[in-house]
Amino acid sequence: MKFIRRITAAALALCAALSLTSAFAAENISVYIDGNPLDFEKPPYMENDRVLVPMRKIFESLGCEVIWDEALGSVTAVREGSAVIMTIGSPVMYVNGSSVKLDVPPSLDYDTTFVPLRAVSEAFGCDVTWSDESSSVFITAPPPSAASVTPVYEGSGGVPDFGQIVGITPDPVLDDNTVYCYLNVTPDMADKYSEVMQNEGYSVFETDAYRIYAKDGSSVLAGFRNGVFMVVITNY
Repeated sequence: MKFIRRITAAALALCAALSLTSAFAAENISVYIDGNPLDFEKPPYMENDRVLVPMRKIFESLGCEVIWDEALGSVTAVREGSAVIMTIGSPVMYVNGSSVKLDVPPSLDYDTTFVPLRAVSEAFGCDVTWSDESSSVFITAPPPSAASVTPVYEGSGGVPDFGQIVGITPDPVLDDNTVYCYLNVTPDMADKYSEVMQNEGYSVFETDAYRIYAKDGSSVLAGFRNGVFMVVITNY
């Protein structure tokens, strides 16, 4: 009897998986960016009238750099100074530090993270059109900026703004806007800031705990202290 029950349970699980796979395939949703079709390894699907697509493919197709945090189940996508942060299961995404409510949260299906297509596309300034007749999504991306401008801290003499670059807000700001404290910072975000600083012409001196950047009479210490990422700016 136990053997029969196990077979029955296994059969039901297999049927459920096949039904879900068939449902995904049956929708046969196509996605185009500037007239070019996207080829997904896992097919897009519809949930609550919202199209969800594999996360990395759509972000990279929009020209974003993608930072994945396995521990938090969150992704940060950065494109020309704009940053979007999303977390699996969360109905809120953050666009340049501002919260935006999602109709459908990101989800994990078959080891692939799916994100709502319209929400992420519009977050990066794209126009999105849905065709009922062909079950297709047409995305028109904005042209790249003629000159990408790195965001800087106000009154800092041009020091690149860590928070705007990675898409989070400092909490708190101390000592007349010379010390910025950030929570939930990953090592990948710190590496991204280091890359920007070096591209902006800063020399970098690295220790086990922090990095010091120097350029034209300014020094910036950036690193972790007691779980908080701190950016300390000194002009001399």
